[in-house]
Amino acid sequence: MFPRRDLFACHRNELFYFQIIMSMDSTAHGGPDRDMVDDLYENKDNVLSEKEAESLNPILKSLTDNESRYDEPVLMAEGGEKRIYRVYDGHLNRFVAMAKASRAVTERDQEQFLREGQLTANLTHPNIVPVYNVGIDSEGTPFFSMELIPGDSLRDIIHELKKGNASYKTQYPLETLLGIFSKVCDALSYAHSREVLHLDIKPDNIRVGQFGEVFLCDWGLARVIHEEKAEPPPGELDSDILNDMTLTGTMKGTPGFMAPEQTVREGNKTIKTDIYALGALLYNILTHEIPVKGSSANEVVENTRVGKIVPPRKRCPEKHIPQGLAAVALKALAFDPNNRYGSVLALQAEIQRFVSGFPTEAERAGPVVRLTLLAQRHRKLTFWLTAFLAVLAIVMSINLSIISRKHRAAETNFALFRNEQEETNRINKELTDLSILAQEIPNYTHAHRMQKLTEKLLALGRIEPDRLQVVLRRQATGLLVTQQFNEAIKAYEKLTDPSQHTLRRLKLCREYATLKPEDWKSLSGPELAQLLATHYSTLSGSLAKLIYYHDCQSPRSRNPEEHIAVVGIMLVRHNDISNAGKIPHLKLNRRPKGWHLDLSRTPYSSYRIEMTSPVEDLNILQSLQLYSLDISHTPVSLVKELRYLEIKELRMVGAALQPAKGLVGLFESMGLERLVLGKGDYPEGTIRFIRSKGIEVVEEEYEH
Repeated sequence: MFPRRDLFACHRNELFYFQIIMSMDSTAHGGPDRDMVDDLYENKDNVLSEKEAESLNPILKSLTDNESRYDEPVLMAEGGEKRIYRVYDGHLNRFVAMAKASRAVTERDQEQFLREGQLTANLTHPNIVPVYNVGIDSEGTPFFSMELIPGDSLRDIIHELKKGNASYKTQYPLETLLGIFSKVCDALSYAHSREVLHLDIKPDNIRVGQFGEVFLCDWGLARVIHEEKAEPPPGELDSDILNDMTLTGTMKGTPGFMAPEQTVREGNKTIKTDIYALGALLYNILTHEIPVKGSSANEVVENTRVGKIVPPRKRCPEKHIPQGLAAVALKALAFDPNNRYGSVLALQAEIQRFVSGFPTEAERAGPVVRLTLLAQRHRKLTFWLTAFLAVLAIVMSINLSIISRKHRAAETNFALFRNEQEETNRINKELTDLSILAQEIPNYTHAHRMQKLTEKLLALGRIEPDRLQVVLRRQATGLLVTQQFNEAIKAYEKLTDPSQHTLRRLKLCREYATLKPEDWKSLSGPELAQLLATHYSTLSGSLAKLIYYHDCQSPRSRNPEEHIAVVGIMLVRHNDISNAGKIPHLKLNRRPKGWHLDLSRTPYSSYRIEMTSPVEDLNILQSLQLYSLDISHTPVSLVKELRYLEIKELRMVGAALQPAKGLVGLFESMGLERLVLGKGDYPEGTIRFIRSKGIEVVEEEYEH
């Protein structure tokens, strides 16, 4: 693309000249030798050719080049309304996907196509494909470019699962498919918060990336819900513009995924229309079939119009479809919209109940099902209770046998029975304690209680060698995350065949045991920051979060000025920022009313660390005990990222948090007294509602 060799040659000449001058300056000041070199390397107009001069500014050259911005088009897919190409974007220096209208003959057709691009560009969400550019090419064909997503569509995945592809069955179990479904719900819930209906949700419009990315695509049939209001401000969706082409009364959608109200002219389409499509999508995931039978598209539409839904378990009895999920799908597919879920969040909550091991509300589970699910949620407790009863039964059987055989030696038998009974009671007590401890310790967030369980297990001395190695590794990890480095060394040294990763952790423990000899103490702020910053390969992201979690739980007092380094490292690791040039210096200063942190224009989009349970979640910033915070012009976009903070003043100019309806509850939980917003960042109704809660709101003008 660019003459890089010439560019490097120019840089080498400049570097050589610089080295010569530095050498002369180190021995003498000025002189004829210095003048000779200056004359030799004097910057004259004819030193660099035009081609070499252009090569020094390749990005500027690419943006001022009059040739086409897009090159190397390769057709990837073709539908009824558009073609998708893989093209090279010379301005961005990357490959992107480009959608071009295939039937846009009239200006009305072209306008409809461009409206899809503009609407999609206004929906900013991790699970909605981002649009980079909208325009008209040199041939007069409208197009819009978007992110190129390697991977499969959900339709391809379900098709391979239906064929019995072993690789896809391993890669996409039901739990993974439900995770994909939940991300689609996230995207649709966000779109509904922006008053946008998708109206064409189906597996073919869902892309699954190679690394778990999920994108809801093809908003060609989407429409903005009409409201009688004044002209919307910039960035808001205008239903008068974006809906004109969809209000033709023509039936549009995909048979099998269309709601009954979509199959009739002028049907009333609401968010429950999309919820029906989500139910059809869940049905398709469970059965690999559409919920309505039919030998042709017309028959499928007719059966949809009258609500002929075949229950999933009846449709595919051999698949052992969970009753809870089947009930959820059928409720979402209800013929009467009033009988469907009231929102996408309500449907998503049902899926989360199933994933967490609870019965769904749609299932209306009886006592047997509830007890079965309870046992599955508490497998460890069930195992230990079963083991306890088995051991108790065996011991009692042995005792009764001994008593029956030696009843004539009363004193001897009584002494034997007493000894056996004491041993039985000891074992029973130990097993009972262990079963209770095992139930109370689901993960390393309870590392201190995990140590008690480990010590009791090791004290029993009845652990198989392979199992012993697992117990020791868990013990060592729990000691490491709680900064008990000396005890962790002992546990690691007991491992018979440590891996290279284990040896690196052992070396780390030895290093910090020297720095902090007493295990009951905690590392200082700078020491903890050094530990988290210099051991990326040894301490995974999850392990670093656990170390920070336990440090925050310790009762010691923290100096925010010392602890700010730890907060900075955790923000970098939590937000996966690997480019050192993008890591800003955190601005913490003490004001008369308390500590103030300025995060404005920083690249951090997430402050909240989600542990295994919501009650254990924490905010990276909460340990600073801030009075005020500035997150203006940052990429943070979700209300939940500010939870668990207690601050009095917040400045968030140019930062629009979603969902907006959650702002008041967030601010009340913070104890917020003063809020600074950008002019036009939020509707006036939202601002009035915030002020009604006694919170001072200041709006600042800024350049959008």
